[in-house]
Formats: sequence, C-alpha cells, structure tokens
Amino acid sequence: MTMGLKIACGLYGLLMAMLGSRWVFAFDGIAEEWMVQALGAQGMNNLVADMSALFLGTAIMIALGLRRGQSIWLLAAALLMAIAAAGRLYGFATVGYVPEVLVSLVLEIASAVLLFVTHKRLSGELDS
Repeated sequence: MTMGLKIACGLYGLLMAMLGSRWVFAFDGIAEEWMVQALGAQGMNNLVADMSALFLGTAIMIALGLRRGQSIWLLAAALLMAIAAAGRLYGFATVGYVPEVLVSLVLEIASAVLLFVTHKRLSGELDS
C-alpha cells in the first residue's frame, strides 16, 4: 500500500510540475483555459510568479517528501492544497457557486488527504 501511495503522490507531483511549467512557458494558453486575464505586464508577472510558485513549489515539496525520512514536506504540500480548497469554498460563499471549478475543489481536497495519509504512512504513524 505504501508503494501505491508513493506512486499516486509522485503522479500528482508530476501534474503540479506540468501545470507550473505551463504558467511559466505557455502563459497565454493556460490563462485562457482558466479564464484569467492579466492586465498589462505587471498582471502577467504576478500571475506567472504566483501560480508557478504554487504549482512548482508543491511539486518540489512532494519530491522532497517522497525522499526517505523527509515526509514532513508532504504536509506542507497538503496544507497548500487545503488552503486552495478553502479559498474555493470562500469564493462559493461570497461570489456564488461555479460548477466549472467543482472538479478542482474535489482534486484539491483529495490530494490534501492523499498527501496527509502518505506522510502518516511514511513516518510510521499509520501502520498497516
């Protein structure tokens, strides 16, 4: 089971790396897909920096977390995903429900749980 959790975390980390790379190297395409618009160079700079930091930072933390004895990094990545999910819920409460982001919300919650459980398993706190 531990190997399966590590593989799932690794695949999720790869997804985060790909998304982060798209924010850096294919900004126009992902900005259009995600329906965000940069208002000038400063807006583009902020989106590229912040979104790539979230996704590439998460991917790096997952990679560090999968190293032997370093699973605490998975908790940091899980926290980022939990905060993203909380932000979506806040948006639902203040702006209104948007069904197009429901998949993202579910993925963020599921990934936070996956990363948390994997950390517990790797740290020996969750024995089979």
